[in-house]
Amino acid sequence: MIRLELNGWDAHIGFSASHLLPGHYKCGRMHGHNYALNARILGEESPKGLVFDFLPLKKKLRKIADELDHKVLLAKDMDGMVKESGEYRIQIDGKRYVFPEEDVVLLDINQVTTEELARYLLERVIDDIDFPETIKVVEIGVDESRGQGAWARRKL
Repeated sequence: MIRLELNGWDAHIGFSASHLLPGHYKCGRMHGHNYALNARILGEESPKGLVFDFLPLKKKLRKIADELDHKVLLAKDMDGMVKESGEYRIQIDGKRYVFPEEDVVLLDINQVTTEELARYLLERVIDDIDFPETIKVVEIGVDESRGQGAWARRKL
């Protein structure tokens, strides 16, 4: 089995975004990160000596990064959030936030943590890329800064 790696920092696959984690002592405040998206693929070589072409993976990760870049990332079912008159209003932990709809990306996750982002992005990559049978494992990593991130893994 051979492992391929894609380093988002070196490949310039990343985005900047803000979020908050309600109830967290520090991350409950609105803040942002410069994220990098990484990938690992484990599989067997084809008769031509190739495990997988990086191009579809890089294109998909860049597309996702572009969707999230310079946005406010919010969990779709976040407590205290309502959408009214083209904006999202959040009343939580004694604070009130208002964001224009076009500045927000709603994610189908429980919380906007690095762990949840990794799992969400892994599912999007697996759903959208037609991996050959020789690919056995796909991992997606999300770094919220250099040296600090989370990985999600799925056997195919």
